[in-house]
Amino acid sequence: MGSRALLGRALQRYTSDQGERENVTDRQRDTRSGPTDLQLFARALGWGLLGVAAVGLVAAWASAERVRAQAKKALTAIEPPRLVEPQAARERLQVAPLTPELRRKGHHECYPHDPIGLGPYAPYRNLTIGRIAIPQSGGHTDDHGYDVVVHFHGHSAVRKTLVQVARGVVFVGIDEGRGSGRYSGPFENPQLFTKLRVSIEKALRRHSGQDRAHIRHLALSAWSAGYGAINEILELHADEVDAVILLDGLHAAWSRKSRRRDGTIPSLSARNIVPTFAFARRAAAGDKIFIWTHSQVKPHYPSTAQTADLLLHELGLTRSRVDDDPGKYGQDSTVDVRGLHIWSFRGGDQRAHCAHIAHIARAVRDVLEEEWDTPPMDRNVPPTPAPKPGGRPDPVEEPPMLELVAAGGVGGR
Repeated sequence: MGSRALLGRALQRYTSDQGERENVTDRQRDTRSGPTDLQLFARALGWGLLGVAAVGLVAAWASAERVRAQAKKALTAIEPPRLVEPQAARERLQVAPLTPELRRKGHHECYPHDPIGLGPYAPYRNLTIGRIAIPQSGGHTDDHGYDVVVHFHGHSAVRKTLVQVARGVVFVGIDEGRGSGRYSGPFENPQLFTKLRVSIEKALRRHSGQDRAHIRHLALSAWSAGYGAINEILELHADEVDAVILLDGLHAAWSRKSRRRDGTIPSLSARNIVPTFAFARRAAAGDKIFIWTHSQVKPHYPSTAQTADLLLHELGLTRSRVDDDPGKYGQDSTVDVRGLHIWSFRGGDQRAHCAHIAHIARAVRDVLEEEWDTPPMDRNVPPTPAPKPGGRPDPVEEPPMLELVAAGGVGGR
């Protein structure tokens, strides 16, 4: 091949290689100068997703703020809980002690001191039978329900103690003389108890000015011979009674099946006090409240201690010793099963019997009002003075003081 031809072919190859290099350089320049369509699409998609996420975060933040605002508003609208004073923290009122100085002035277990008269209670109002003392202020629920204690026998002495410690119960006192028959006889009429309830609620309405005033809880209480009324009431109206308090009262009969009269279980019979024993059984089951205190006085008929032994025997219960009450008339044993409370005390003389009057304080303050959560009355009101003597003499204060005689025992049967 000639030199001219070789030169021409070399020039053509150089030109071709130069063109290829320029094409490559152009492509590289194109790549460096901007993104491709795919890259642009990917970038656009990324920014779009980022925007959606940002919008979502803003919406979530706004929603959370609304929830927090609503929760704050709801919490603000809720009434803060009321602080209810625990029962254990309530003021535990005490009975003024019978001091040596008071004894020198003539006061004793059968003639208790009267330090505050009716105190926070309004003056007595007469009822169909007996009279009623109502708290001057308070002592009732929002719907004007009152807790009422109806006491039989020696109510003046019981009142002197009760008004010192009661949280807010209404007190009704009834005295019919000595002997359980004076109390059981009238209540053999089944209408008398109903009339008494009606009379109490009328007095509550007059006192409060509220037509809805009513008895919320009702307790029957008796010292000594007053148990006769309670036994008759329980015969027909046990379901209307929430609690019974017996202060050294309740006597069984001698068993007709035994010739012995020594106070042993075989020598005793509860035939005359069946309604009261039945109520005590309901208390032991937790359905009612039954509080019974007894001394060691021994009359010619079954004593309160022997009668309590009979009840415990029928219920299959035993006493527990009490060693921390060493007084002359202190407590020596107890039985406390659900609503049943039987408290035994030392002493077998007249004043031992009268000492049980003061146990109304423990029965009402520590058991009834705690169980019922009795609304408190206002004790900051001007005190009502003691009622003037009048009407039937109080059996406890009528001279001679409750003679311990074989025919009737202490306080009468």
